[in-house]
Amino acid sequence: MSKSKIVGIDLGTTFSAIAVLNDSGRPEVLSNFETNQKITPSVVYIKPGESSAIVGEKAINFYKSEPNNVISATKKQMENEAVWSLQEGKFISKNTAEIGDGEYTPAQISSFILSKVKELNEDTSDVVITVPAMFADTARTATLDAAKLADLNVIELINEPTAAILHYASMPDIDVSGKIMVFDLGGGTFDVTLAEVNDKDVEILNSRGDKNLGGHDFDELIIEDINKEYSKEKGGSLTDKEKRQFFPLAEQIKKTLSVKNEASGFIDGNAGPFEYKLTRDKFNILIDGPLSKIKMLIESVLDTKNFKNSDISKILLVGGSTRIPIISKIIEDLMGKPPTKGVDVDEAVACGAAIYAGLNANPDSLSENQQKILNNVHMQDVTNHYLGTKVVTYDDEREIAEVTNKIIIHRDTKLPTSYTDIVYTMYDGQEAVECAVTQSDQPEESLEFVNVLASKELKLPPNRPAGQKIEITYSYDKGGKVHCVFTDVESNKQVEIDVRPESSLNLDDAKLDFQID
Repeated sequence: MSKSKIVGIDLGTTFSAIAVLNDSGRPEVLSNFETNQKITPSVVYIKPGESSAIVGEKAINFYKSEPNNVISATKKQMENEAVWSLQEGKFISKNTAEIGDGEYTPAQISSFILSKVKELNEDTSDVVITVPAMFADTARTATLDAAKLADLNVIELINEPTAAILHYASMPDIDVSGKIMVFDLGGGTFDVTLAEVNDKDVEILNSRGDKNLGGHDFDELIIEDINKEYSKEKGGSLTDKEKRQFFPLAEQIKKTLSVKNEASGFIDGNAGPFEYKLTRDKFNILIDGPLSKIKMLIESVLDTKNFKNSDISKILLVGGSTRIPIISKIIEDLMGKPPTKGVDVDEAVACGAAIYAGLNANPDSLSENQQKILNNVHMQDVTNHYLGTKVVTYDDEREIAEVTNKIIIHRDTKLPTSYTDIVYTMYDGQEAVECAVTQSDQPEESLEFVNVLASKELKLPPNRPAGQKIEITYSYDKGGKVHCVFTDVESNKQVEIDVRPESSLNLDDAKLDFQID
């Protein structure tokens, strides 16, 4: 068993991995000693009536006999108030403060996966965990909750594309320089990121993505086609339970089509047996909707920086779903050049997380070789969301005042950053203002499309006329912490709000004393 203080974990939708910096300063993904595989399926089987769970390959074996007790693609639920119901065999919307028997939150399920992979490195405690660039604050907090439940201390969360670029840039035999595009298509999410790389200096420019687009969605489309063909042949549809049973088959068909032009599988449904066949051409048609989104997001990430295809020197692939042949073809057609290959797309993110862990480690804990490698690596990240506040604006056309969202820090701003803006009190004798911090994916004015991350009230001195200055300063550090100060300029009264994904989980209420196999 390996032992390292410098650990990175890729907590993935389909697979998870743990990487360390070896003595020479290079990242190394650790193998599962049971299967000798470097990636662990992010699949959990919960034994009914017992305080135990099975994680990984062995959990997949229960899909056919007990599909309600097998949980996959948990990462797609991390931002939701939802629980997995063993009774219903799916995630259901629910206030997680009211969890019943046989119900488990995404954070609890993810903690089982983290507990499994951390066993591959002796005495794992301090870690960097990767998350999609477009992960909302609630999803990042749930990831920290999962780590806390698994007895892990998270040094930082790092965006997956950023981690991948760190890995590519650190490779001695791959020349990564100039304007780089990272194309990250995993099991549950898609991110496309632009970066400027000069030797070992990495500057993230911007990211765009879809938190609900990945290989698992392709599997679901295959399942629906299986059901359609089964109904056509047998005259009866598959039940929801039977559909869940065939997820491993759908994934295997998808993988086979990456190397062959046709794949098939045996369907034993309620109306009798059936052999399902799928060609690569038909699979490409099935996933045309997600592929169109991917093309649109590539164009969007270029447009936001006014880049032309020719400005991009290399396209780097990350995530297992990039092995699908049509993905490389789409990239080459859009960009005019094929993507760069040379690293294991399943391991790149975990390796980058290990490098980032080293960059944030106490130098005294690093070997001479590790320090030498890491001293050459420098990283500049950007904000991935818009941050704003609530203000009252007057609509002259409708002659009404309404509460709207005002952007303070724009997406893609280099970190660290600080920005100050001024607003004014509305009316005579105003006694307080609401100090709200908002987050959005777009520069929204409507509060309907933003998330309120935090809110406090600033008390004002009495008996003053309207138009008093309120100074708003947001400071955003490279670790993702936002410090917000709302100041009444005349009286110097202030309200301070710190916004950062942090686990406030009560372990006594949420931690499950489960044996993890």
